[in-house]
Amino acid sequence: MFRLEADRLIDGVHDLPREPGEIAIAGERIVAVGRESRASGPAPSLVLSLPGCTLLPGLIDFHSHVGIDTRRSDLVVQVQAPPGEYLARGIGLLQEDLCAGTTTVRLCGDRHGADLALRRAAEDGSIIAPRPRVAGRAIRSPRTSGGAVASVLTDDAGEISRAVQENLDAGVDLVKLFVSGGVGDPARDPTECVYTEAHVAAAVRHAHAAGRPVAVHLLGGPGVAAAVGGGVDVIEHGWFLTDGDLGLMARRNVLLTITLGVLCGPRGHLFGGDPTARARLGALGEAARETARKVIARRLPYVLGTDAVHGCLADELRWVVVLGESPSRAIRAATARPAVALGLGDQLGSLEPGKVADVIAVEGNPLEDIEAMTRVRLVVSRGRIVRAADLEGRSDEKDRVRRPG
Repeated sequence: MFRLEADRLIDGVHDLPREPGEIAIAGERIVAVGRESRASGPAPSLVLSLPGCTLLPGLIDFHSHVGIDTRRSDLVVQVQAPPGEYLARGIGLLQEDLCAGTTTVRLCGDRHGADLALRRAAEDGSIIAPRPRVAGRAIRSPRTSGGAVASVLTDDAGEISRAVQENLDAGVDLVKLFVSGGVGDPARDPTECVYTEAHVAAAVRHAHAAGRPVAVHLLGGPGVAAAVGGGVDVIEHGWFLTDGDLGLMARRNVLLTITLGVLCGPRGHLFGGDPTARARLGALGEAARETARKVIARRLPYVLGTDAVHGCLADELRWVVVLGESPSRAIRAATARPAVALGLGDQLGSLEPGKVADVIAVEGNPLEDIEAMTRVRLVVSRGRIVRAADLEGRSDEKDRVRRPG
């Protein structure tokens, strides 16, 4: 058993922090939180003291991909990489996520079965990476722009059903469809709807029968009615949703994944390019931010994802706070709420006794300065310390590792 000590602890459930922040961990589980950690069970073999820091639940990136990095603009080159290169790059990218505090990642479609292979390797301990939840082969129409990571291209509802069943047989955790296009092609309407409600329902019927949710890439437009009518669980991005769209989603309990960094920066460069493109995308980015403002103001449920801007989930928290969200609610959108949406709310997303010990420490107080989320000092994943930055050898002894007695 070991214990963490910090100035405060944000548990992912309550608005106010615990001060001081203390937590005891044994094996893969949290055994005590707060002062109870000092009296719980045998004496710890190790105490990590982090003055000036805040303990939080490990973060959950609700939308990413294995083998692409949207801090780069060469998406086509990346997705065309050979399978081994694609997977090897993905392992490095997800380890970068882990070091930045992301302990669970929802992968929304990848080439070559890379996400399934990575999940197997993470589960058997072959690699150290965030806990993956995977979509397998994403499905899109051959008529749409965007969706480069999709590997099933069809307009036939029967083919969609068969592709979903193949994914389910492979053991996916969710199903992913592309219902609208992307923003990369200036000649195409990014809200163009390419799948009807019948197409969506064909996927939903099979996925829900197997207990798996369905997520759709959808920026706005007529596809919202098709997706919600077809029974989807999550809309990804939703940059151009109208008030009516948001009302429809609220009535049908459809979750939104907010992904602003890939379009609005500062580190997402997937859609970078010449000055004309940047001007067009800047206007689209303002529309996306306005949609997020409405979601926040109306207190609609949402979660946060990077869309493969790896290592940068903290940017998404910063964006929603800038747009009017409270820091505590922003943190829950990357911890407790996505854990529930993944069906793992009894295991992840908050710092409570009995839950899996996914814990991070950041320097500073993110309730006062959300930028603190970028200063990750410690990452514990499933009870294992996977990052401990500057905990030893500091001349000022600000942080210290000590053994009781």
